[in-house]
Amino acid sequence: MVEDGSDVLVVRRLAPLVEMAGTPGDVIPFDRGAAGFARAVAELRRRAYQRGVLLTAAFSAAWLFRWGGVSHLRGTATDGRSWLLRERVAPESLRPYHRIDAFRLLLGAEPGESRGRLRGHRLVPPEASVALWRALLPSGAGPLVGLVPGANAPARRWPAERFAELAGRIAARGARLVVMGGAGEVSLTARVAAGAPGALDAGGRTDVVDLAALLSLCELVVTNDTGPMHLAGAVGTSTVSLWGPSDPREVRQVGAPDVRVTGADLPCKPCYRNHCARRGEGTLLADAHEECMRLIGVQEVASAVEVALGQGAAGV
Repeated sequence: MVEDGSDVLVVRRLAPLVEMAGTPGDVIPFDRGAAGFARAVAELRRRAYQRGVLLTAAFSAAWLFRWGGVSHLRGTATDGRSWLLRERVAPESLRPYHRIDAFRLLLGAEPGESRGRLRGHRLVPPEASVALWRALLPSGAGPLVGLVPGANAPARRWPAERFAELAGRIAARGARLVVMGGAGEVSLTARVAAGAPGALDAGGRTDVVDLAALLSLCELVVTNDTGPMHLAGAVGTSTVSLWGPSDPREVRQVGAPDVRVTGADLPCKPCYRNHCARRGEGTLLADAHEECMRLIGVQEVASAVEVALGQGAAGV
């Protein structure tokens, strides 16, 4: 973020989310790669910002801002970028907080979680997108349940065959289903949707605006720890979230009720890794690889869905 009304520099594909949030400053989209870097540098210099706050911990973010002429930078002293920062924040000082409160602290605001005020900013998808997806949904009177079986990090994915079995169980109780995933997850969403005939397979068919619209139509979303989990909360949709290597105290969705399924306690949790490094014999299973996610059973998740649909998702 940069000063002058808290303008936001954000990768282009996520710019619509910031716009839907209704931030007071300008949204400045940029593209990844050398050409996108050069254009972003030129735009920062044109706007002549003096101060910026880095919400990401990457060296490239600090390097971009400094090349853009932003001389006063505040951010975490990570990724070898301390020498580029005017205000250095120790990453350990942010670790006790949820990521939203960590961002608040970086921006110089008070954290809200300590006073029970931690909430997500509600996003409002365009009505045209909402109407388009409403017309494509499976017919019926049952609740609409979304399934998000993918994740960029392999270590955070619950097995596809279990999502497919869960889909069948949810459909059997009268719910309508929609399976969501990115362009690279089309085969995955197809496998899961096949577990419940009549389910809508939206894999590869949504950009970020369409995804927000589709999530907003669901009564409940069952999801791995991934971006759509946070987007579901941001549009006000309850979730059943599945947790392995991550710590939900730091990165759970906070915009709507959430029932968290954390599986068995293991000495390696949380490891925060995107790729499981464990090999050999596991703590409870014969194979240690991705043991934390494989220890989450279908019945455990199905029970969480029953709680969320029957009584309202508990906790935030």
